[in-house]
Amino acid sequence: MKRRGFIGLLAMGFLVLLRGLAQAICNPSLVQLLGQGRQLIQARFGRGPSLGNYFIQWYGHSSFLIHSGSQTKVVADPNFNVTPGIQADAVTVSNDHFTHNNTGAVTGNPIILRGITFRQTWNPIRTSVKDIAIVNIPSQRGQSWGGVANSIFVYEMGSLCMAHLGNIGDLLTPEQEKVLQRVDVMMIPIDAMTNLGFDDIMKVIDQVKPPIVIPMHYDVARQGELFAAFAKEHYPVRKIANSQLVLSRAILPKSTEIFVLMHPHPVAFGE
Repeated sequence: MKRRGFIGLLAMGFLVLLRGLAQAICNPSLVQLLGQGRQLIQARFGRGPSLGNYFIQWYGHSSFLIHSGSQTKVVADPNFNVTPGIQADAVTVSNDHFTHNNTGAVTGNPIILRGITFRQTWNPIRTSVKDIAIVNIPSQRGQSWGGVANSIFVYEMGSLCMAHLGNIGDLLTPEQEKVLQRVDVMMIPIDAMTNLGFDDIMKVIDQVKPPIVIPMHYDVARQGELFAAFAKEHYPVRKIANSQLVLSRAILPKSTEIFVLMHPHPVAFGE
């Protein structure tokens, strides 16, 4: 009986360990870094939706629609180029600049998840919207903005992990780098004016090494072309003839590649 009791306790402990791992498929380090992460990252038991049903659509600047296999919709950083009336379940806002927080363009009574407060301090987000787990980590927009806060949002859908860097003015800290190690798709600002320059952007990509990097935060197609010309000396570059990208395990490269999506609005305003 004693031996059976010991084996039972051992098995129970093993199951608890497995549950903890299941709750942090993309970001196991979040369990440690965010304290109550086990309650915030969804467990993925049973058969989930096909990964082939996931896609993202770029609306220009830093605005994306994230669409899960069960048709959960999250709009990230809605700009004025976001089609008014688009419906979503949630909206994430990385910073409070007017080109990132046009939440009124999104209908369907979405949950608004603001990464910073109106006092320009970090606002921690740790939640789930249907089958998408959403967390954020603090970052900064750089000295030229007076240290104004920015949020890096991480989205977990099934076994797919995406990160939207918002506006970043510094290289990743060791803590940020640790959280982002299992990111599959990373959206990074490349305008090189209010964000990092091209050399430092490459350093951030080196820190994370995600399979897919998507340039964002530019309003003229020529900006994307200039970045692609620079980036191809460091990583393979694919030019996608569409503003939408269907995500599947089959298209995830074995090593980092940069996917330049077709700009939906080649000439627009910026910050």
